[in-house]
Amino acid sequence: MNDVIDDVIAFCRMFSFFEREEICCGTVTPAQCVLLQTLRSDEWDVSSLAAHTRVTKGAMTRLIDGLEKRGWVGRKQSTKDGRRFVVSLTADGKKESIRLAQLTEKSIATILGRVPESERDQVIRSLHLLRQAAERTRSQLDCC
Repeated sequence: MNDVIDDVIAFCRMFSFFEREEICCGTVTPAQCVLLQTLRSDEWDVSSLAAHTRVTKGAMTRLIDGLEKRGWVGRKQSTKDGRRFVVSLTADGKKESIRLAQLTEKSIATILGRVPESERDQVIRSLHLLRQAAERTRSQLDCC
């Protein structure tokens, strides 16, 4: 089991480094990258974004502030609940999120390209199963 643990930890750390150096390229932080890509699907309220990305509301507000200063996101009061604010991408934010998504896809394709073709489908299925298992245990892993 120690080899599995070592492999998972090593892969996560390597991908995190890869994400920071190859995808974000110094233009955004990995957290901002996740936020920009999450906002591609729809507008979100701050609390839901914080819960989805597993950061505090304060940290999410700081992330949004930074992206808002760059002109990539906008905030407006919710029409459903005046106490809440919703966040959405601006036109420039959509361009940046698309650029980041393309870099992400290219990076993952590059990594998968290093897996022998005869084993690639197995790796993809295994990654899917690992993700599903992690999502099912997400609430049990909250220890802090």
